[in-house]
Amino acid sequence: TFLGHSIGRWEGDTLTIDSVGFNEKQWVIGAYPTTEQLHLVERISRPNLRTLTYEATIDDPGAYTKSWTGRWTITEKTPSSWIAGGEMFEYICQDAGR
Repeated sequence: TFLGHSIGRWEGDTLTIDSVGFNEKQWVIGAYPTTEQLHLVERISRPNLRTLTYEATIDDPGAYTKSWTGRWTITEKTPSSWIAGGEMFEYICQDAGR
């Protein structure tokens, strides 16, 4: 599928999301191509009340020679990423209008 099949679990205070089963329509961050071999592991943690850390490890032997990891830290001062007192909404994707 476009967003793959994901299974989440808690590892201490970190939410780990393990995803496989992507189709080749998925591009990481809209800029990096992937294949159906993509294995994505995301880790989300909250080191303190005002900080959210997101880490993604990309393993796709069909597109890259080795796995790689990116990390983003989001705070209330990160432009357009966080609205104090706001809510993060669920993203729902419908593949081919289904």
